[in-house]
Amino acid sequence: MKRFQWYVMGSVLTAGLLGVAHEAAGEAPAAEPSMISQCKPSMLKGHYVYATDGYIVRGSEQIPFAEAGHDFFPGDGTLTGWATDSTNGEITRSAYSGTYTLDADCSGTMTIIDNSGDTTHFDFFVTKNGATITYIQTDAGYVSSAFEVRRD
Repeated sequence: MKRFQWYVMGSVLTAGLLGVAHEAAGEAPAAEPSMISQCKPSMLKGHYVYATDGYIVRGSEQIPFAEAGHDFFPGDGTLTGWATDSTNGEITRSAYSGTYTLDADCSGTMTIIDNSGDTTHFDFFVTKNGATITYIQTDAGYVSSAFEVRRD
């Protein structure tokens, strides 16, 4: 039994070292067939809920915020949503709409405009069945990331 465990750990270590060697040489390691996905914008369809928190950075100041919300994706590269925010303890509610792209590798980008005219940008990653999204805000001065899950 120990020999099998060592073999598996050795194989994982060898595979990891080969990947690092390829990257150091400027080559991309070969993707395993099971790692290749075929995501498309229509995978994001239905109602999703999320919660996120983080900081707005202004100089040396870090202003905490938290947000909980609900998104609706019709599966056509657009979304609408509603959220409640707490920014440094001040509560606001907003509605927003946006657009997104989703590449075959299940990564994408999203742009959202809220009812006060503020625009935010995100990079996101989706599970193969579209049930879970993880994202990070890419606007300068914001530090936040979150998970979003489809409601059944």
